[in-house]
Amino acid sequence: MALSTSSLLLLLWFAACSNTSSDTVSGSETNNLQTTVKDTESSLTEREAADNIAVETETENLTDTLLALSGDGLLLIDEQSGKTQTIPFDTDIATSTVAISSVLGEPMQKNRNSECSAGAMSFITWSNGLSINAIKDRFVGWTVHQNTESANLTTVNNIGLGKTLADLEANYNVEVTESTLGIEFVASDSLFGLLSANKPDGIIINLWSGIACNFR
Repeated sequence: MALSTSSLLLLLWFAACSNTSSDTVSGSETNNLQTTVKDTESSLTEREAADNIAVETETENLTDTLLALSGDGLLLIDEQSGKTQTIPFDTDIATSTVAISSVLGEPMQKNRNSECSAGAMSFITWSNGLSINAIKDRFVGWTVHQNTESANLTTVNNIGLGKTLADLEANYNVEVTESTLGIEFVASDSLFGLLSANKPDGIIINLWSGIACNFR
């Protein structure tokens, strides 16, 4: 059956509308997909930024921890909260090393001496000059050294290298003797060291605590 001119025009109009509708839907889907991709990329970027901030915060927190000397071992002190973690003598040396390394980084040197008067002893030293001593895998002592950053370490009552005999006596019961090591002191049976002179302004020139490897 032949189509009239009006019928043919009507069919062509429906076909055109159908194509236009199809193109419009396709464009909408494309726009939605692009928006979803952008949102996903934005979300990933925000998460990555948050992760970076967390890592930086953890690193900064480590720098807020101070190391202090003690006649019973070593102390880790949180500068912000004041919370103190004690690393007492007789702690497992591996545990002690990990705790100290959280502030000072990995040890620089490890040595061993089998001729110490207390028996074979191991020594672990950090880049700042602090050394800890171990006997049979137990933390038994520490030493700070002149001309290193460890010379700046002090007890919580501010006793360290460079302080005087008068400073010591204001905080401890002090006994001073002369030995083959020099002018030696014992402070409340917990801190040991050498003085530049046996007088109030005599300076602490060596300092240790616990068991040390000294040859007298």
